[in-house]
Amino acid sequence: MYKCKPERNPKQAALLMIGSILLTIGTFALGILWEEYKGVINLAAMFIAAIAIYIIIRFTMTEMEYTLDNGTFIITKIVGNKRTDQGSLDLAETIDLVSKEDYKAKGYNKSYNNFFNYSQNLGGKHWFFVVGFAGKRAVIEFEPNDAFVAIMKDEIEKAKKEPQNRPPQGNSDGGILI
Repeated sequence: MYKCKPERNPKQAALLMIGSILLTIGTFALGILWEEYKGVINLAAMFIAAIAIYIIIRFTMTEMEYTLDNGTFIITKIVGNKRTDQGSLDLAETIDLVSKEDYKAKGYNKSYNNFFNYSQNLGGKHWFFVVGFAGKRAVIEFEPNDAFVAIMKDEIEKAKKEPQNRPPQGNSDGGILI
């Protein structure tokens, strides 16, 4: 079992929090200054605050963990002490594993049924796992490190050579953290 946790970008987290707070305060201040449209501006400020809270939780308090176990790719979301499996996919069903540049060059950004973003940071080196699932094409965006990508490519090749009906193993405390 191999595991990978993307590194948190502390500068990005701080900028997101400060920017969200300043935008919300600025919108409320605009409502005070522009008395004529105070209700509409305050409603917009509350909407902006709600989006800011979502962004702060999503990109600063949430961690992702990627696991390769017995021919299965498992994605786990961690918020505080709560771990939730987001999905487990059979590596034998892989269509491609590509970088951001190759994803656009191969046209995968135009031909998919479902798209899931399991990245932890807004920027960075993201990879795209294109998989066939129930007769449809799904794309999973995630941000593993280079060592995990190399291991994942090897595991995909192994799974395609000898496909088996392997039950997903779920996430356990063991494994090798990469």
